[in-house]
This record gives sequence, structure tokens and C-alpha cells, in this order.
Amino acid sequence: MALLTLSRGAVAALIGLGFASLHLFGESNTLFPTIVEHRDKHLLPTHNTWTTKSFPTSFTGYDSPDSLLSTLLVFFWPIVDGENPAASLIGFVFGAQGVAFWTVMVLEGLRNMNSGRVVSFTTAWGLLIQVVGLAVIGPVYLTLYLFTSPLIISAKALTPSDLAIPEGLLTGIPFGTIIGLILPTVLMSLPAPSMLSVSSKITAILVWQPFPLWVTVYTFIWKAVFWPTITYQSEADALANQLPLLRHVYKFALAISVPAHLATMTLSLCAGVFCPGMFTVFAQSELNPLSVFIPPNPFSDTKAATVAEGAKWFLQYDYSIFATAFLIWALASRYAKPVAGASHGDSNSIGIGTVLDLVGRVALLGPFATALTLIWDRDEAVFAGASAVSAKKSA
Repeated sequence: MALLTLSRGAVAALIGLGFASLHLFGESNTLFPTIVEHRDKHLLPTHNTWTTKSFPTSFTGYDSPDSLLSTLLVFFWPIVDGENPAASLIGFVFGAQGVAFWTVMVLEGLRNMNSGRVVSFTTAWGLLIQVVGLAVIGPVYLTLYLFTSPLIISAKALTPSDLAIPEGLLTGIPFGTIIGLILPTVLMSLPAPSMLSVSSKITAILVWQPFPLWVTVYTFIWKAVFWPTITYQSEADALANQLPLLRHVYKFALAISVPAHLATMTLSLCAGVFCPGMFTVFAQSELNPLSVFIPPNPFSDTKAATVAEGAKWFLQYDYSIFATAFLIWALASRYAKPVAGASHGDSNSIGIGTVLDLVGRVALLGPFATALTLIWDRDEAVFAGASAVSAKKSA
């Protein structure tokens, strides 16, 4: 219970830090006023002479959604236009690690024990994240999870039935993620005008914004069109298929998120630490770890020189604050609850070995992917514990 109490307090505290770092600092460092200025003039924040700087005055025909979409367009343009290497690199690793985060969020929302609860409406939460910011809404969601999810607060030990997910939806998560998230991300990152027109790039950026909705839609399409209805003779037979399917989903997410983390860290460390001579002076200053990952003090009077710089700082805080919250939540999910039939003593305890293991995972896998592996560990422990109980009963 001490771990759960500490986790609740720590994650809740990050809500305030996220709001201050994203929104108060975004206002004081001039990012938001500059975005509004570009939005009202319908100008993209670009210095490319070959790129059309103006964008349409209307996308939907309605003022409020058009204003929101224009704001998001101005914010994301310098992250994906290729002019700003540091902003693009943090955006790249954030997007890839985000596959691990979103996979876990969707899985947890679909768990049998979370069905119908506030944490199960992940599409709505995802859309809020897109508008308000992951460093704010993410900790809000995780705090509510730690206070309300039966997977955390239930007095009984976890069983496979608690973690079960409808097979059609479970198997559809990779399909939904590829079509609803990864494909739009790739399209909006393509260079313009060499590979797609400026107007097409604008469209791709706007289509990407509600990706939580697209992931959900395509996951349900998979279930309805591609996954056959399977009738099992017993619940035990159905549950026996859950863990292999979960493993496939976890491996899929790691296959996207981990290589991107390793590539980003390799490039950044080479440019800033190990082999800077291979890079131009500009690339060294842009791609070194301090430039890519470390934002300025959010309580300072630092000003952003451009939308690109302010957007980079925004993403850096979005990434680091939520990564911290996500790891704390994952540790609580993994260790705060006993596992039925567990034969080892570490199912609900954390020691120095756990901490060292966590640090190593973060370095090798990235923070979001590490959190995913902790949830995977929990699932493995729950199913292994159930098998041990079944074996004892059969003996």
C-alpha cells in the first residue's frame, strides 16, 4: 500500500507541473502568442523560400474547429517540416515511443475489470490529450486509474479473467495502430514539396490530430471484418489464448518504439559526445542531447525565438513529465497488487535490483517502452500464477 500511496501522490503532483510547463511557460515564453499571430494571419512558421507560407482560412466551415485546427497546424508544422533538426528528432522519438504508450492505454481500457469505468474511454482521453497536452491529461488519467481501477484497488489478487480482453479487439490493436496512427504520422513527416505538395502535407497533419479516434475505428473494423467469431467450450479455453495474443501486441509495440529510441540516442550522442567531428557545427548544436531532450527552466523568463523552438520545449516537457508519470504508474500496476498463486516473493515488492533493472530498461528501450514491459511483466506473472494454482489443484 505504501507504493500505491506514493505513486498516487507523485503522479497527481505531476499534473500541476505539466500545466505549468506546457501552458504557463508556453504563454510566458511567447510560444502561444506567436502561434496565435501565425494562425490569425494564416501563415505557416517556415523560412523555406520554396514553401508556400499561407494555409487555407477554413477547413471545416465552422469557426471554432477551424481555429483549433489552425492552431495545431502552426504548432506541428516546424516539427515535421525538416527545418529544425532538434524539434524533429524529439518529435520522432516521441511519436515512436508513443506507440508503446498508446498500446498500453488501449489495452488497459479494454481489460475486463476496467470495462465501463472512466479509464476505459480511452478514445475520449486521447482526444483530450491532443488538445490539452500529454503532460497534463496523461497524469490526470493515470491518477484516476490509480484511484478507481479495480486492477489497482480491488482487495483480491489479480487473475487472468481480470485482465481478459475481447479477442477481436486485442488482435486488432496492431492493425488499428498501423492504419490509424503510424501511417498518418509517416505521411505528415514526408518532405514538401519534394515528396508531397504543401497542401497534402497540411491535410496529413490535420488528419493525424484525432489519431485516437482512427485507432479505435480501425481496431473495430478489424474485429468486424477480419476476426472470426470463435466459440470456446469453457472460460479456461478462452483465457488460454489470451497471453499469446497479448505477447504479440506487446512485441508489435516494442518493434516500433525501441529501434526509434536507440536510433535517436545513437545519433544524439554521436553528434554531441562521441563523434562530433562527423557533424557540422549547426548539426552538433541541434542534435546534441542537451538540445534534443533538455528544455529550459519553465519558471524562468526565457523566450522562444521561433515557433519551432517553443514547440520543441513544449514537446520536451510533454515527453519527460509524462514519461515520469507513466513509469510510476507502471511500477504501481506491476508491484502494488498481489498475484494469485505467485511462487516468488517479488510480485509486490521493489528492491535495489528492481531499480537497477528499471534504469537499464529505460536506457535500452526508452521510458514509454519500459513502462509497457512492466505491464507485460504483470500479465506474465498473473497468468503464471494462475497456472501454478491450477497445477496444485490437479495434483
